[in-house]
Amino acid sequence: MALFRDDSGRTEEPTPHRLEEAAEKGQVPMSRELVTAGTLAAAVLALLAAGPFVWRRLAGVLARGLDVAADRDLVGTATVRGATAEILGVAAPLGAPLVALAAPALIAVLLLGYGQVGLRFRRESLRIDPGRLAPTRNLDRLMNLGAAVRALSSLLLLVAVGAVVWLVVRAHAAELATLAEREPGPAFGIVFDVALQCLGWIAALAFVVATLDFTWQRLDHRRQLRMTRQEVEDERKRTEGDPLVRSRVRQAALDLARRRMMDAVPKADVVITNPTHFAVALAYDRTRNAAPEVVAKGADLTAQRIRELAREHDVPIMEDPPLARALFRAVKVGQEIPERFYKAVATVLGHVLRLRRGATAPAGTGGER
Repeated sequence: MALFRDDSGRTEEPTPHRLEEAAEKGQVPMSRELVTAGTLAAAVLALLAAGPFVWRRLAGVLARGLDVAADRDLVGTATVRGATAEILGVAAPLGAPLVALAAPALIAVLLLGYGQVGLRFRRESLRIDPGRLAPTRNLDRLMNLGAAVRALSSLLLLVAVGAVVWLVVRAHAAELATLAEREPGPAFGIVFDVALQCLGWIAALAFVVATLDFTWQRLDHRRQLRMTRQEVEDERKRTEGDPLVRSRVRQAALDLARRRMMDAVPKADVVITNPTHFAVALAYDRTRNAAPEVVAKGADLTAQRIRELAREHDVPIMEDPPLARALFRAVKVGQEIPERFYKAVATVLGHVLRLRRGATAPAGTGGER
């Protein structure tokens, strides 16, 4: 069995859709070392803030235990009520210290855990997957690069923790050797200081390992979700549609728009031409529009077809190259002409109106029917 999974052909970075699908299935990068380091750091900060309070309570409980052990008569504890009262008397002082230490650690676990994976409900996690019980599948999960990195990081952290504890204990060996000769309070204070130093150094080392592990988890997660070019293409087709189909749909839409545009030419009031390269058909309905509207326009072959339809349906064709070019570039089909074209278009429409009334065209103005 290969330690490194064969990723041949998976050269493409995972798409956002692929990452989202993986997240829905619960496949998200998470650094457990970061949670551990954060929990240790929260415990150290709690001990620094509430240290005197905690160790005084614990020292009191220890002193109480020693007093009870020295009292051979155990007066008052012979009954159930007396024994219960004694137990509560010992346990009650421990409540506040335990809450003071456990609450910050619990908050750190929740923040760092859910901060990495998010508060997302995943139905996949509730489904029973018999395949998870298969020995070969579990063996595959153990024998991979991620498992090797996690094992190595845990081993390094364990060695570092052992070295830190040894160094700290050796530095305080003289004080620790005199614990048996000290009162419970001072003795417990020495132990507390040594434990706090050990936890502080361990938390610092854990954060170093957690930073490396956090980075590795992100990189390894994206590596595992890499895709082949064919998978990227297939996903694009699923999400955006087949390029050939989209091209056909787009062409069909253009053809439909062109047919509608050509159907509007016979209803136009005038067609302004370049005379051969551009053609713009205008219609003006005073009851519906505030200004003339471009109902059709085109260049080259489309312009030729607009002129042919105009002749077939007796729509006036006026040659005005500057106006035709300007309208073609500035106004879309279905839009009213801008105010800057009012005067020029009004002149053309006035000429068309005179033609319809049988008047002759003004000198210098070209026109055809």
